[in-house]
Amino acid sequence: MGSALVIDVGPLLAAGRPISLDEAVELPPFGSYTFPHPARVRLELRRVERGLQIDGRLEVDVAGACDRCLEDVTAPLEVEIDERFDPPSGSSDPFAENNVLNGTSLDVSDLARQLADSALPYGLTCSASCRGLCARCGQSKNAGGGCTCPLPMTEGDHGEPQVENSPLEDA
Repeated sequence: MGSALVIDVGPLLAAGRPISLDEAVELPPFGSYTFPHPARVRLELRRVERGLQIDGRLEVDVAGACDRCLEDVTAPLEVEIDERFDPPSGSSDPFAENNVLNGTSLDVSDLARQLADSALPYGLTCSASCRGLCARCGQSKNAGGGCTCPLPMTEGDHGEPQVENSPLEDA
């Protein structure tokens, strides 16, 4: 992973001067997911009372295997950011317990990583109509996927083969 993006929010906390960011941030893999390109992180930081309000947007492509057919999939991931960091009372370091804000140093890379990782889908699919893997041959049943097994057939009401019932026949 590339170097961390850390910014000093001291001037913002001291004088209330807002900070705007539009940065590309590299994200490390998470489980079976990877991020093939740096995330685009757009942030507006402002002081709120004694704390820090962060609004913005994170956009990144997430890559992994389709849960049904195991083909490689890349899908966009977009996260709206609305985070507030308030200092705990009675602490000499107002943000000591926070892992992305240490004193007046905000680790934008770690914030982006945490937000992206927490927004990942439970699973990726190449399409809503993905047919998955064939139980007989193990190849993808999608067009061009390699499965040449015949479609399973069932006996119809009059002995004719059917692939599946239409929605009207089930009514």
